[in-house]
Amino acid sequence: MNLDLANELFNNLKENNFVQNFIKELSNYLENSITNKNTTNVDFSFNDIHLGDLTLYGEKIISKYRDKMLIERNQILQKYSENTKNKGEMYYIYSINSKDSNCFNLCACESGKSNEVITKSKEELPEGATLGSVLRKESLEFILDSEDTKNVGTEINEMIHDKIEEQNEYLDSKRIEGHTYEVDEKYDGRILLHDLDKKENSKSEEIEETKFPNELYQNAKKGDLFIYQNGEYKVK
Repeated sequence: MNLDLANELFNNLKENNFVQNFIKELSNYLENSITNKNTTNVDFSFNDIHLGDLTLYGEKIISKYRDKMLIERNQILQKYSENTKNKGEMYYIYSINSKDSNCFNLCACESGKSNEVITKSKEELPEGATLGSVLRKESLEFILDSEDTKNVGTEINEMIHDKIEEQNEYLDSKRIEGHTYEVDEKYDGRILLHDLDKKENSKSEEIEETKFPNELYQNAKKGDLFIYQNGEYKVK
């Protein structure tokens, strides 16, 4: 993937077929593959950022912050590619191929590269290469860069933690005492609400809520009204 086009790519993330294909490819990938960043033998498999129904470290990630994570991950990859050119062309394993589970999809991290996806079977890649691995291309072969796999993974992991904290603060600011919220739609344990008491240009603010009472969620439908009182949603 051409990382120079990251901003253009992710500004229209929901409509972008390329990214949507990433999400589909990873829909069956286990979301809990990320291990604690303080662990010695760390499995840096951060590609589940693409999942629509995304949970990291026990927190459901809303699309707004999933998109931010995707953008920042690409920035991290671009930076490492630029700063380590002396080590060879840098590639990143971002997903399992949807048509063949024995194959990985790779993206080139060097600026100016085509956004064409490179698909390689596990047998074609060095031993130990897996999701989240950084590879270097030498002649026609790929070499696993264990050092930068760990460095890149650590930075991505720290970024994810920061974005989770930022998201929690953002959502807390949208849960306003006494405000009335109207249901738009719900999916994967998430519910889209419109704050009817907070409007801009005659349009109510939309909120993707991840912490909605299960007993209310089960029966909630489009158009239902809830009020936020004493730190929780209640039927109005």
